Amino acid sequence: MRKVILSATQAGDLPFDRRFDCLSDSFEADPAAILREHVLPRIEHSLGLLRRCDNRGRALALTNEDVCGLAYFLLADAALFDELAVLSAEAAEERYSKLAAERDMYVAACYFKRIGGKNYNVASVFGPNGQILGEYRKTHLPPNEMWQAEDGDCLNVIELDFCKAGALICYDMMFPEPASVLALSGAELILHPTAGYGWYDSIGEATLRTRANDNSVYILTAKNYVFNGAGKSGVIDRWGQTLADAGFYRDAVVSKEIDLDEPKTQPGWYYPSQMSGHADVRARYLEERRPELYGALTAPAKRLRVPDGLERAELREKVRKGECRW
Repeated sequence: MRKVILSATQAGDLPFDRRFDCLSDSFEADPAAILREHVLPRIEHSLGLLRRCDNRGRALALTNEDVCGLAYFLLADAALFDELAVLSAEAAEERYSKLAAERDMYVAACYFKRIGGKNYNVASVFGPNGQILGEYRKTHLPPNEMWQAEDGDCLNVIELDFCKAGALICYDMMFPEPASVLALSGAELILHPTAGYGWYDSIGEATLRTRANDNSVYILTAKNYVFNGAGKSGVIDRWGQTLADAGFYRDAVVSKEIDLDEPKTQPGWYYPSQMSGHADVRARYLEERRPELYGALTAPAKRLRVPDGLERAELREKVRKGECRW
């Protein structure tokens, strides 16, 4: 049996200091101050919730998206955001690495990180030894993130000692293909740190359940707290059933033990099982697929154009004046 305790945090946001409002005339663009007074408190808040996660035996805990709170600065000057991405990622990785080792558990955390001169929204998995075992870079960016970040170009599977895991971050889950690619690449578990969805509450939650059932994977999702907002942190099984969720509770933690060796099977007397000779739904799916029919899925797509420098300045001013919403 490959039993593991999956946990997800549901952090409530901390008060936002208006000195760090990048649309304000009194904005203090001081990276050291932002790190000290905005980023680090949010990381420590997240770490406090992770310490409450069940770590008996084999355990993995997941944070929500953007634990450092850099989304507040997506409209800031690019040079400032670049520096914050470096400073905050260094601070986050040092602290999450230490916590994973102290708690002898896997910790998956999501934050912006500057890699090779570009910013990415990443999910990193820290092993019980504190080392980063794998990293995923968000591949589908909503328009606001395109201002400061690049999209990743790989749907990679991360090898853990108990299973193969994939990660999808927030907006990625709006697209059915990434979850399918991960499942076809061997992933049994998908980690999903998120700040919400691109659609409303119940459909967002139904989407997660559908992705899990369609691909016969477990999904561990961690969302920041928003009262009556889209989605809840929780654990979803291969049938698309929600095994545990954090409800609409602020600063909540949810944990559930799963057995990755428990098969997704239908009864032997059920006609698809009898006719195919396979009761295992995942195995049958792999054999019954018709990839030769799916070519349209890989046809080139028109890429959304990111506003240039002048357009960005004009839009930023409209947002600052309240003429349009960010």
